[in-house]
Amino acid sequence: MKYKKIITILLTLAVTLGGCGYVEEDAFFRGMSAVATQDYNTAQMELTQALAAGKEDQELVCRGLGLCYMGQGEYTKALSAFYSALKEAGIDPGDTEKDINYYMAICYYKLGQYDEAIERYDAITGMMPKETEAYFLRGNMKLYLNDVEGAVGDFDKAAELKKKDYRMCLDIYDCMMQHGQEAQAQKYLDAVLKADAKDISDYDKGRLCYYSREYAQACNYLERVRSSDAADATIIKLLGECYKLQGQYEYAAVVYNGYADQHADAQICNELGLCYAEQGEYEEALQAFRKGLEIKENNTCTQTLKRNEIISCEHLGDYEKALELLKAYIDIYGSDEGLEREYAFLITR
Repeated sequence: MKYKKIITILLTLAVTLGGCGYVEEDAFFRGMSAVATQDYNTAQMELTQALAAGKEDQELVCRGLGLCYMGQGEYTKALSAFYSALKEAGIDPGDTEKDINYYMAICYYKLGQYDEAIERYDAITGMMPKETEAYFLRGNMKLYLNDVEGAVGDFDKAAELKKKDYRMCLDIYDCMMQHGQEAQAQKYLDAVLKADAKDISDYDKGRLCYYSREYAQACNYLERVRSSDAADATIIKLLGECYKLQGQYEYAAVVYNGYADQHADAQICNELGLCYAEQGEYEEALQAFRKGLEIKENNTCTQTLKRNEIISCEHLGDYEKALELLKAYIDIYGSDEGLEREYAFLITR
């Protein structure tokens, strides 16, 4: 889902852009640093202190609190904080206000309030008529409301603003396919198929082959990108997925492992662990999941990693450790019927 990438980008911007202004600096920066490491209790305490100090640039402090609530899944509270941030904004809206509207749109999306999310994107395009991402995401929201015509209008605008950037066409295709709009999606894929090959990057050629289910050819293009040292986590995940779809988990593991050795990326560590698990190599899988858990900054898959750590311990026969981890997991994330069954199983081992 494209939203995952947007959330990661925006959370990163939240920390890096937070350095401007004249807030209660120590509390503010401690709070924003805590947001970056997902220590939301500390973040909330520090940012509340900065807010109470009543210094200038309270917009940034309220935005920080909104991000704190977002990280905890408290989207209604996050929206309240973001509205407070906008009230503190200056007369002329800029990048900070644009980012806040993006955050608010994500909160409304998470709450299933798609009309309200669309209003936030309306605000962004009103401020910045060439903000391509807002048109793309607004089109996505319209698909949730079954407004296919409106979505196509937004997608066409996004594609127009990104002429010869075939990544956008492929993003639109992917989005429309996820919503079951195969007929409408095809025209965006056709636009890439009809394009001059020299105008298409190896990454986009790889994506095109992936969508066409030509996984071996996709690997060839994506391996070119990887060998040129231009590969980011998105490319690595797609390359690994193409190998997995061919049943080549050992090659996928090599791809993930090579990237994980050079970059602190929790999601890649999780994918690496899953590859090892698929091959029955649970000790290696456990090491990969734990390596992912050691990554604190911008780790959006901590819960998944903890769950996979428990499963790996079970497969290794370490039921005592699995039970210990499961108890800790339930304390943090709560229980459900499946976890209760697992708990009952483990205490009998």
